[in-house]
Amino acid sequence: MPKSEFYSKYYQDTPVMQGWPFRVLSLGHAQYGPYTPFPGGSHPSDHLFSWESGRILNTVTLVHITDGRGQFRSRPSGLFPVVRNTVMIVHPQTWHAYRPDAETGWDEQWVELAAADALPLMKQAGVTPEKPLRILDAAPRLSQLFQELFDLSRMEEFGAEQELAAGAYRILAHVLALWQSHTPHAQHFAVVERMRQFLVSDLTQASSVNTAANKAGLSASRLRVLFKLATGLSPKQFQLEARISRAERLLAESTLPVGVVADQTGFESVYHFSRQFKRMRGVSPTHYRTTLAAQAKEVSAGDKA
Repeated sequence: MPKSEFYSKYYQDTPVMQGWPFRVLSLGHAQYGPYTPFPGGSHPSDHLFSWESGRILNTVTLVHITDGRGQFRSRPSGLFPVVRNTVMIVHPQTWHAYRPDAETGWDEQWVELAAADALPLMKQAGVTPEKPLRILDAAPRLSQLFQELFDLSRMEEFGAEQELAAGAYRILAHVLALWQSHTPHAQHFAVVERMRQFLVSDLTQASSVNTAANKAGLSASRLRVLFKLATGLSPKQFQLEARISRAERLLAESTLPVGVVADQTGFESVYHFSRQFKRMRGVSPTHYRTTLAAQAKEVSAGDKA
């Protein structure tokens, strides 16, 4: 990150950003040398804080410490030391404060996001108010993404805010992926991904988990556990869902008879296919296709009117 004492930008809601996810509300970077007053720069009054007073925001704030050390505290988490490559993700409506050590100072970069779209992903990744910090190893990539965000923020062109939203999503996605990098899912991602591809490579066949496990060099029971952690489904459920999803596409996009659709998606009979489809989608394949056709007819009639 190019070194400067302080850079920040704050954004208000605008009509052009309505409906856009991951809206950026503020961003910036700062370099605090030893015994430099903190925080520096210019901030709106609701963002100002001290170590004693703290602050509460209704947004998600992601702060990356690129050098130096300091402290972080919040009511849910208590006090944490902060070192180089620490990422802090602060939940909305959470009292918090942070500061660099006077002897070392620190360098920081941050982005503030609208909470609604970020919170579900944070929850999925295991970011909680009680555990809001993590030391990340892949800091160079994160700093590159931040620098791209800062470059975009300096553009005074129509569309820059939409690109900022995309840049903020990339930062959040990268951080959350690193956040989960020590989970069994992450450690065995390549094995699980090969298993997923194996299961969907030929949906006309009920591929064997044992065969896939042998190819992966794991026991079938271990592979089932890892697969469930990664996808939320057992291998059998995953393949069945993939077959039903493909059947939906065939019913919607082709005129193939239901029996042919059943055959092309690997079901042993039309009866078995229809029973599984209704169990998983709530309607029979024939009803599903008829409903889609009726909806398309209504849309066509509305367009002509």
